[in-house]
Amino acid sequence: MADNRQIPSSKPAGRFLIVNADDFGRSEAVNLGVAEGFRCGIVTSASLVAAGPAFEQAVALAKELPGLGVGVHLIANEYTPILPPAQIPRLVNSEGRFYSRPRQFQRMAIDPRIPGDLLPEWDAQIAKIQAAGIKLTHIDGHGHCHAHPAAAGVVLKLAQRYGIKHVRLPAEPIWWKPGRNFSPRFVEKTVLNFATQVPRWVWAGKLTFPTSFYGFSQGGRVSAEVVREVAKSAPPGVSELMVHVAVSNDEAPGYWTGYDYEGDLRAVTTHSKQEFAKEFGVSLVTHVQGGPDGFR
Repeated sequence: MADNRQIPSSKPAGRFLIVNADDFGRSEAVNLGVAEGFRCGIVTSASLVAAGPAFEQAVALAKELPGLGVGVHLIANEYTPILPPAQIPRLVNSEGRFYSRPRQFQRMAIDPRIPGDLLPEWDAQIAKIQAAGIKLTHIDGHGHCHAHPAAAGVVLKLAQRYGIKHVRLPAEPIWWKPGRNFSPRFVEKTVLNFATQVPRWVWAGKLTFPTSFYGFSQGGRVSAEVVREVAKSAPPGVSELMVHVAVSNDEAPGYWTGYDYEGDLRAVTTHSKQEFAKEFGVSLVTHVQGGPDGFR
């Protein structure tokens, strides 16, 4: 289903790319990576984890980086929730932490009561970020939880409540092969593409999302070659590239992914924003700059 809230047809059909760094607030290393990727590279946007161990530092850095788009990285797994566990009993285990991603997603699929817990928890996450003085540009989610079919209506309700008009639709083109290699995440990508048909339908005409999304196939392993292929492959309109950057691959106990954060940072700092735009003919923007009312 086509999204009809993209660049008006009366305007030139240029190519625009959002480069979003996920997990802002996860650690000091991630926060410093976001800052370096923005100052020295092609990062234009970051998504902030309200329950991240380094949340306060991320907020302070964001305020020192005018022009960086900051969205909310909604969480429903791995982290500790904002609300007391007793208020969201269907989302947490006996230790008061969110269930693992596979189990949480399975529970979301089979228990129709879970959106009733997601709504207040995600409301609290957004409210915490706004209370810290951050004006949110968009919504996305850890593990793309926000795009789970059971969560699409919750996201729409919160976006309308807080006046957020932009959201990530994590549907990477099925046959796109970054690095000219078959992706080990091909099956997961296919499932995700199928699942995102529900939020695409729920959000259409109400929220704006980029026409193309990249970064799933090589999540946590984005190379300079992948960035170049994205720049060449991105069609007219607004596309988004998801990256995970940090100045160190060291991860705190309980927050292990095995991602090559340093590799992603090298990939997005190969070019400055000006060099990237000149070489590939792609303008780097935020979600707000890539909105339905054109580009500021």
